[in-house]
Amino acid sequence: MEDSITRDNVMQDIIEDFRKSELDMMTLRVTFMCDRSGVLPPYLGSTIRGIMGHCFRRLACTEAMTKCFACHKRKECLYVRCFSNTGQEGGAINPYVIGGLHNGKTEWHPGDECSFELTIFGNAVADIELYMEAIMGMGKIGWGAVKLPFHLLRVLDGETGRLIYLPGLGRVGALKAHRLTWVDRAAKMVVISFDTPLRVVSGGALCKVPSFEMLIQFIMRRLALIVQVHGQQKLVWDEADILNKARQVRLGEHYLRAVDFERFSINQKNNKVELPAIEGWALYECEGEFGELAAILEVGRCLHIGKGGTIGFGHYETFYDV
Repeated sequence: MEDSITRDNVMQDIIEDFRKSELDMMTLRVTFMCDRSGVLPPYLGSTIRGIMGHCFRRLACTEAMTKCFACHKRKECLYVRCFSNTGQEGGAINPYVIGGLHNGKTEWHPGDECSFELTIFGNAVADIELYMEAIMGMGKIGWGAVKLPFHLLRVLDGETGRLIYLPGLGRVGALKAHRLTWVDRAAKMVVISFDTPLRVVSGGALCKVPSFEMLIQFIMRRLALIVQVHGQQKLVWDEADILNKARQVRLGEHYLRAVDFERFSINQKNNKVELPAIEGWALYECEGEFGELAAILEVGRCLHIGKGGTIGFGHYETFYDV
């Protein structure tokens, strides 16, 4: 009993340290309208990131003929720092995720709307105007292999729903950053719905049925890297204590299916990158209460989990029993 109380106190101290961390976030809810009939891939995360990246690089890059990894301006480049930061520990630790793209629509017609969310965090919040310029430029480039034309319809503040930008009127509202929040839960059961492809890779292999401990471990590591790279802070915690509590959470009923996903890449010989993933849902049950573990789980919902967050992978919704 005494050991259990001690572990709970340690968990509370760790979460309090998390709450003191300053990681600002900003979410844009962007809507485009289709101008011509055509067919696009069923999942548009990679397409949207590619178009936005093209616009972003055109705005920020002064060495367009040089690969980023070989560029002498890499360290001070806004494109590398804010959009394609691949030279970090653990791979690409970029300060944004794309969300809201999981409707499977492939056939597009004039008047159809395409909406997605762009969440920016850390120091990149200060460069929000550059992201806005890139978004506005996306209406000048055809989407996908068929170059389907879209035009920007509106931009909203994803947190408040307030109108931020409307073509013809320009900027009609100011964006405000919000702080990453921590919410405890007294629940004993949670259903996690992985509504976009999930790529949790351990030991070079895709995890097809993730344990709760694994999910918490990957969320913690992602958060630590994001805060360190884009928040200039260092989170210090006793990972063993957190994972010990997460290990007590049992995996219950679940339905997880394999997803064979591939995206276009100009850097590959066949212009394709295979990204096997899973989708579906899983039930996790705790003998006591999730408490602070739920706070970590909710942070992962904001930042996504696993690989591919910049194309919308790793998003999930949580449903608790209380």
